Amino acid sequence: MDTIMQCYFDEVFTGLDRSFLFAKYKRKELVDYLSNVIQGCSNVDDNNPKEVCETAVRCALDFHRTTKGNNGQVCLMGKYHNVLYVVAKLAFDWKVDDSETIADLLNSMYQCERTFDRLITGAIFGPKASGIISGWKSDFHTREENIKAIVYFLDHATKAKCVYKIRGVQTRLVDVPMESYAQSTPAAVSVQVCCADILLVLLQYGAKVYVEGLPCAMEVLVRKLSEQADCINPNLEQCCKVMMRTIAYVPKPDLDEESPYNIGYKLLPCRRTTNVAELKHLCRLQIRQCLYDNFQLPHGIYVLPLPDEMKQFINLEMD
Repeated sequence: MDTIMQCYFDEVFTGLDRSFLFAKYKRKELVDYLSNVIQGCSNVDDNNPKEVCETAVRCALDFHRTTKGNNGQVCLMGKYHNVLYVVAKLAFDWKVDDSETIADLLNSMYQCERTFDRLITGAIFGPKASGIISGWKSDFHTREENIKAIVYFLDHATKAKCVYKIRGVQTRLVDVPMESYAQSTPAAVSVQVCCADILLVLLQYGAKVYVEGLPCAMEVLVRKLSEQADCINPNLEQCCKVMMRTIAYVPKPDLDEESPYNIGYKLLPCRRTTNVAELKHLCRLQIRQCLYDNFQLPHGIYVLPLPDEMKQFINLEMD
């Protein structure tokens, strides 16, 4: 596989137009072609197709690194960068399980783009709308597949302990701001569009609801509750319900009584504003923080010697 990929990049890829992989259907054609090659190589050599696919991913990363290095460590973008998304789809499809390889892929994406918008927008907005939001159509075909892809990449980023320095703060993949959405965090954008399902996934992986200096999920929630005080969207209610599972106390906004934010604040559950939170909930938060600090969220929950119902509670699946 290594030889085939090197020949492809040397003899075929270099002759293609720079914008060749911008169109989604072109990337799909290359994904399908390489999938057939992976299947063929695994059949001929009796290899595990996951390992063959991992080799293909590594070859693409080496090609990206080489072309970038030959250009003074400045990515050429276009096809030279977009090939990373081709192998990202391959890695997901073939379930490559080497976290170091996937972490290398994610790091290569971030070093050139400083965001993961292309991976995340499809899960929040759906594959069609993602093209309007970020100018890039998701390579994953349905919103459900996009969510599964996010889980896949979050899993490997967590196992590899990936962090990205943003404004001097070590930030995990789940909290990297979205460049195409005013630098809001993925959790904040999920609340903005009332997508409780993807919000739950992000929170399970430790997404923060408070972020210093950036539009954060809690701020968005209180604002939207204020705007919809007379008729709250059920999906927004579910977002609120899920978020309340991750915090002990919401301080009152330092605003005058006329501020519209006060309306939204008063709509939050009193057990998170004026009353003391339940002991069981506080224990959940402490356990989650310990697991988060050790890069064990959420899978570390399920190795704890606890009843299944308690594990579901800690994993934010119930109140």
